[in-house]
Amino acid sequence: MSWGATCDCSLCNIEVRLLSDLSTTQPGAFRELFSDCQGLRQYSSVSPLLLHLRMSPADARSDELLRELFVSRVTNPTLIESILVLAFLPMLHGTIRRVGKQQPALAQEDITQQALSFLLQYLRSDELQARNSHFAFAISRAVKRQVFEWANRESGRTALLRYFDSETFEALAAQEPFERFAFLRHFLHRCVTKGLLADAELDLLVQFKLNGTSREEFAGFNGTSSNALRQRLKRLLAKLRRLAR
Repeated sequence: MSWGATCDCSLCNIEVRLLSDLSTTQPGAFRELFSDCQGLRQYSSVSPLLLHLRMSPADARSDELLRELFVSRVTNPTLIESILVLAFLPMLHGTIRRVGKQQPALAQEDITQQALSFLLQYLRSDELQARNSHFAFAISRAVKRQVFEWANRESGRTALLRYFDSETFEALAAQEPFERFAFLRHFLHRCVTKGLLADAELDLLVQFKLNGTSREEFAGFNGTSSNALRQRLKRLLAKLRRLAR
């Protein structure tokens, strides 16, 4: 966990606010909270603890400190989660940068919000609580995987919207009343942004509308029959009709 460079991004602003909040905590409160923790009681404030967590490798030593932080979270969840978020901010920073480069259509604020949300979710998850070691590795891997999976889904949604704003839309609009297609574009936008369509349904639309995947190819890749896929598409179209009504 390296310190990483600071900038004017929202993640660095969050870091400044969290550090400011923690700086108001009296040293005695830290000592009292960590008094029963063999590793944590060596730190009188959050700064040297964060320095160690960020600079040290993901080994048995960091495992012990993280384990003690998880135990202490029961006593003061707000304080401990702030420390944990600060410890993993460099990892989030690098992940957000990589996602932004791979998916330039996504807003950095949205990527940041999702990354922080996934981190907090995993820190509170039963999966993490069941672990006995390799905490830093497990947290980083889980959060990165979820952020990249989310980014791929969001990219599909954005591409789907672009499809209805593209030359294909313009060609159709030239043949039919403009108002009809304007309503269609607005309807699809609402379905996507308000979560009326599930991720799997959106993926299905992307595959057939954007990628030109045939039913046979899609069925073979996903281990389903062509007939089952045909029925699924029929149900999806019926759902779109219901939503339109």
